[in-house]
Amino acid sequence: MNDLKLLQYYHLHTARRMTLHQRRSDVWQRIIPELASKSRFLMHLLLALGGIHMIKQKADARETVDIVEDSDTVDLAIIIEHHQRGLEGFREEVSRISPSNAEPVFTGSILLIAFAFAFLRVQDLNPITGAAEEMSNAMANPSLTNDLLRLNWLYLNRGVTSVIGDQWPVLKTSRLRQILMLSHGDECWENSSFDAPSRLSRCPPRLLKFAEGAHQAVASIKASLNALEPAPDDLSSYSGTPTSQPSSSTALDWAMDAHFETIRILDSVYSRILSVLRCAATEYPTDKEIQLDFEEAAILSWPALLPSSFLASLERSDRNCLHGHSLVILAHLYLVNTLVDAWYMRGSFEIEILRVNALIDSLNDSQLSTFMLWPSEVMNLPLTCIS
Repeated sequence: MNDLKLLQYYHLHTARRMTLHQRRSDVWQRIIPELASKSRFLMHLLLALGGIHMIKQKADARETVDIVEDSDTVDLAIIIEHHQRGLEGFREEVSRISPSNAEPVFTGSILLIAFAFAFLRVQDLNPITGAAEEMSNAMANPSLTNDLLRLNWLYLNRGVTSVIGDQWPVLKTSRLRQILMLSHGDECWENSSFDAPSRLSRCPPRLLKFAEGAHQAVASIKASLNALEPAPDDLSSYSGTPTSQPSSSTALDWAMDAHFETIRILDSVYSRILSVLRCAATEYPTDKEIQLDFEEAAILSWPALLPSSFLASLERSDRNCLHGHSLVILAHLYLVNTLVDAWYMRGSFEIEILRVNALIDSLNDSQLSTFMLWPSEVMNLPLTCIS
């Protein structure tokens, strides 16, 4: 009965809310369930996604109203078991990926990503009351820092890109092609004409605040990084890589280059978002229209663009200024995800920004803390228009 409840919830709710695009919606409502009916590991992952949606919706409802009727939900332990069994099967399939199993492997990867996004929020069903203690423990024990940052979802996202790249000839003509066909190139959003009245004046408060400060935020971080003069301790922190042992100065140059490349990516994604917000207004409902364009512009694709060396800097436990800049840049990238009004994203990255902010506060650097004021202001505003 629990499995039937999960399957029904996926069909009635989850599949219909994965995308605003009609043709992609058909993939979630018809093609993915068809693939899952022929693959045990995909069915486990599909049931897990429906289940985590069920849990998250109930938690969201509890936060918005004082009294919530006791709905008939499935226990979280059962949902996690489906996820784990699906993950085991996925690992077996991905280890022997080929054109013959490209469709189910890609399907499994996107089901895993959606689950990971939603689970970030489900892990924090209650407001963060122990953030300071959690941060303190992480800083006292550097091995816990990664747990506080919770970067696993980011690596999963980059893994999807690897699957697409390896099997692109098959996937681009598969039944899943509608999910892959996005106008994600920067060239689609560059040199836009803003002669017509834009929809900025009708944007929700959060998007309007973002548009007002995005360019200045990036410029300030870049200027700070340009002015950074690493201390001798910072040099020793970058004395080697897993594959080589360069000099301290060479390793630091390597790390600085990674940061500047990541800022360039941040600026590019922010510019893409601003281009969407400055598009001419149409007769469609503003919120839905903007969210659909965000989907077309693939603003959530930034994890795949990050240099591996920047990710390596995030995993370091060094409490120095360069690592602090890594955290600031990460928080500004997380802010992109707070602009997407999808059930599996809602509320997740606001909490992740609070986690990053806790680590930054522990560095006792007033300038780094100042950089976090604007992201906090943006994410605390409503994402929908106030009637």
